[in-house]
Amino acid sequence: MHYCSTRGSVKGWNFEQVLFSGFAPDGGLLMPEKIPELNLATLQRWSKFNYVELVKEICSVFISSEDIPHNDLSDLIDKAFCHFQLKEVVHLSKLKDGINVLELWHGPTMAFKDLGMLCLGQFLKYFLKKNGLQATIVVGTSGDTGSAAIESVRGMNGVDIIVVYPKGRCTKVQELQMTTVMEDNVHVFEGKCLG
Repeated sequence: MHYCSTRGSVKGWNFEQVLFSGFAPDGGLLMPEKIPELNLATLQRWSKFNYVELVKEICSVFISSEDIPHNDLSDLIDKAFCHFQLKEVVHLSKLKDGINVLELWHGPTMAFKDLGMLCLGQFLKYFLKKNGLQATIVVGTSGDTGSAAIESVRGMNGVDIIVVYPKGRCTKVQELQMTTVMEDNVHVFEGKCLG
């Protein structure tokens, strides 16, 4: 799988390059050069999978085994979801009148962002360790992004995270989730809003 910029000046990037760049140098978004097609048999097989199994299958479509071998990818995803309150990670609540609600708050910070951030943290760790590199992540947040980002890399070697949140502009729970993490690689600052 290779990636390109929506603005056209980047082509042929691999998953690792995309992971560490965020945006393309031309300011565009990075996306697959070719959107994978899934046949009906694959979708029917996937419909029987639990959430973690489904994440592994979808990630393997977008992350080539040259970037992360499939066994390593499976292990990284297992590690990402090991601290969820529910083994199945997400839960579908069936309400009356045919209404269903997908519960996405069973992660460590009770925010849906745990679902993506915890995988992101594992992918970062994999490539940083593989290449002997270090990274600093800078986050500006009003709450749940900061706590989910912290949770994804807390205690991780090779990664420092700096989080700035606005004074008085996030919930007390979110503030405590950020300010009570006592890991050497986590640095949280309260900023004063002007105006």
